[in-house]
Amino acid sequence: MKTLAKYHDPLFGTIAGGLFTIDAANVSGGWSQPLPGHCVSSTFFDLGGLSQEEKTIFFDGMAVQEGGIPAIAGAAGDNYVLFDIMSSIPIDFTDANNLGDLALRGIGFPGTILNFEHVLYYRYRRYTLDLDTSARMAMVAQDQQAGSMMPTASDRIYSYRVVIIDAVTLGSATSINVQSARHLIQASPREEPTFQHIMRLKRSYDLQQSYDED
Repeated sequence: MKTLAKYHDPLFGTIAGGLFTIDAANVSGGWSQPLPGHCVSSTFFDLGGLSQEEKTIFFDGMAVQEGGIPAIAGAAGDNYVLFDIMSSIPIDFTDANNLGDLALRGIGFPGTILNFEHVLYYRYRRYTLDLDTSARMAMVAQDQQAGSMMPTASDRIYSYRVVIIDAVTLGSATSINVQSARHLIQASPREEPTFQHIMRLKRSYDLQQSYDED
């Protein structure tokens, strides 16, 4: 069993005139804003060394660890949402439809992008200010987790953080700080019947044809 880790930098930004601006000077490396108010950090795990000799990758565990304190400079009720995703198929977050589906329906559910099998880990949280923490420290108001942890023949696992900042829900907020994160995977390569392994390869190949980063 191997333990693998990938890191996402913290996200700092300011809100003015209803527009969110990433503050790259305060370590927002790797973050982009493909659509106004939608910020994405992406990387991937290279499993090529584990998937050699035509073995299937089985997952023993997946988790997200975070450092720092989430913060909103604003008033009670101001909030943002944060998604942590690990998938065996890449996701094109430059596509407005994909970002819209993520916000409205999640991911890996019927009628959404990808499917249950290929969404290995998914976590959604909404951070908000209440009367006691108004003006700074954000609290978790919603926390949902899903994902299949299904075995895969893919040689990459894609790791994403997505933050959605809505000018309406943020109200009077002038800035947000999203904490840094470590995406963790515990995985083991194992042999399985040849036919099953070939079918996993085929499913991964078919789905990746619509969006390939190689």
